[in-house]
Amino acid sequence: MVSTWATMMKEMRIIRKTGLLTGLLLLAGLLGAQENWSLNQCIDYALRKNLTHHSYELDEQTAKIDATQSRLNLLPSLSASSSAGLSIGRSVDPNTNDIVNTEFFNNSNSLNSSLTLFRGFIQQNQISWSKFKLKAAQWQKVNYQDDLAFQILLTYYDVVYYQGLIEIAREQLSLSEYDLKKTETLIETGLKAKSDLAEMQALYEKEMLNLIQAKNKAEELKLSLRTQMNVSAGQLVSIQSKAEEPVAFSSFSHPADSLYDSFVQLSPYVKIAEAELQAAAKELAMTRGQYLPSVYLNASVNTGYYETYRDQEGKTISFNDQLDNNMSQYIGASVSIPLFQKNQLRSQVRKAKLAEEQARTQLETYRQTVYYELVNNTRELQALFSEYIQTEKQAEANQLAYQVAQRKYDEGLIDVIELLAVKSRLTEAQSQLLRVQLQWEIKEKVLEFYKGVRFWK
Repeated sequence: MVSTWATMMKEMRIIRKTGLLTGLLLLAGLLGAQENWSLNQCIDYALRKNLTHHSYELDEQTAKIDATQSRLNLLPSLSASSSAGLSIGRSVDPNTNDIVNTEFFNNSNSLNSSLTLFRGFIQQNQISWSKFKLKAAQWQKVNYQDDLAFQILLTYYDVVYYQGLIEIAREQLSLSEYDLKKTETLIETGLKAKSDLAEMQALYEKEMLNLIQAKNKAEELKLSLRTQMNVSAGQLVSIQSKAEEPVAFSSFSHPADSLYDSFVQLSPYVKIAEAELQAAAKELAMTRGQYLPSVYLNASVNTGYYETYRDQEGKTISFNDQLDNNMSQYIGASVSIPLFQKNQLRSQVRKAKLAEEQARTQLETYRQTVYYELVNNTRELQALFSEYIQTEKQAEANQLAYQVAQRKYDEGLIDVIELLAVKSRLTEAQSQLLRVQLQWEIKEKVLEFYKGVRFWK
């Protein structure tokens, strides 16, 4: 009995250990699966899952349907109709138009077709208009893809920035912990006053608050990034946070004007305005086409069956025979000439002219906007490189100054206020250096985009 009990206990311990080991292995697998998302991965996912981007895809499909329909409108129309009825009491005989008081059945059938021969070239201009509207919808989608990519870019680097601030805060917190312990030792030996410990403790708590705030902001920005990407919380665990070190940009030697001349030919922002201007011109042509007459070709075939249609013997003629006997065909043309429409057509033409001029103005505005943004981003990239060089020197100098101040404080040559002031300048310089690095990296990608390189593809 004792041996059985001991065996059971041993087996239970083995099961516990096996379960614990399995749990640790599963946890390790989950942690291993939590990859660091790169910028390009975030953008690629957003382009596939973002709901607004899907809306632009639907707009493009709608424009394709409109373009196809505008071409099909050149085809003739064809319709068929059939009716049947039972007349009871006093009624008109549809066969003889006589007044009768008998119950009878009748049926009529028709086939109609109409073809527009000429309509002031409105249909042809409608085809061109829908083609340009399709181009505008396609460029709208591309433009939103670019906008979404840069939205993800900015939010992504905001996350990287605050993750960098977290690391800086942790580093400064570690230094403060070291200073606290060292100050406590110096107080015990009588080399420092207790007021120094209070100053150290206050700075420690402030840096702890900075760390908490940086973590909270990073999580807030991650949530914003997940929203833009339309990704669930469990999928976007962490992102790559290594900032590139700025280098001299080789394209500085290329003038912004030449870069603009090449980019404006590719810019979706400008392409949309160009397509809208071309569509406005076709809309004006369609409106003017209403001044011209319209010519239509019409044709129809009609037949019917009447229970009152009888032969000489008084018998109702059969259904098939009546369909043949009552068959009638028609072909003809009609002309519609606009004479007076209360000045409405003239007003529509004037409004179409203004819409075309507005589209032309919008195109020039877009071109100016693109030029200003390109020149300004080129200038900012150059400025950020110079700023980075100086900020890096400042950070190195502050690091050295802090090390010197630490030794002086240990030797009693400076008080705690001076030490903490130097440490505060070091923290600010490190944060500023991180900011300039990331801003430079963003501008560098913007300039690559101006060269026609979509860095996320």
